[in-house]
Amino acid sequence: MRLSRGPMAVVAGLCAVVGLAACTPEATEPTPTVSPAGTTTPSASPTPTTPPEGIAPERPAELAEVSVAGAEAAARYFLQLYPYVYATGDLTEWRALSHPECTFCASVVSNVEAQVAAGNVNRGSLIDVLEIAAAEITPGRFGVNAVITEAPSRELDPDGNVVSEQPSPITYDAVFALQHLQAGWVVLELDVAEVEES
Repeated sequence: MRLSRGPMAVVAGLCAVVGLAACTPEATEPTPTVSPAGTTTPSASPTPTTPPEGIAPERPAELAEVSVAGAEAAARYFLQLYPYVYATGDLTEWRALSHPECTFCASVVSNVEAQVAAGNVNRGSLIDVLEIAAAEITPGRFGVNAVITEAPSRELDPDGNVVSEQPSPITYDAVFALQHLQAGWVVLELDVAEVEES
């Protein structure tokens, strides 16, 4: 999970090593088909599919609760938004859940804005929540601990060349401070540390 621009593991110029053909799919001409009447019609073009990280996560119903379940749902939803904002540049929900003083939250906004300005896009980074537990610290304020895995990812430039890459999944400890305000849940802070392999 990125506090600075680009994944923690960076492989620069991968396309220069393996060749640009490996990074951009070959264009194929539509194959004409002949109808029984003898007229020629082009075959239907394949419809592009949205990658999983480009699909907005659903807001869980538990976000309405000021409870341990609500805090866990807010943390899980925030983590699910992480790959989505990098894949789409859509920061609406991320900003709504981010407290103005949350350093991690602000760093993601800066990184995504820089990525969008460069015309780049991120693929991957899906988050799998392995463990999660919340506790109320003071009324309306909760701490949440989670163990998560971030899937491999690539940042691609407008031509499909690899700008940076995280080639392997990484497991992190994520520690949240959240508060439920009148407008709903906000992330006060999020600290993320890579779990060292034993």
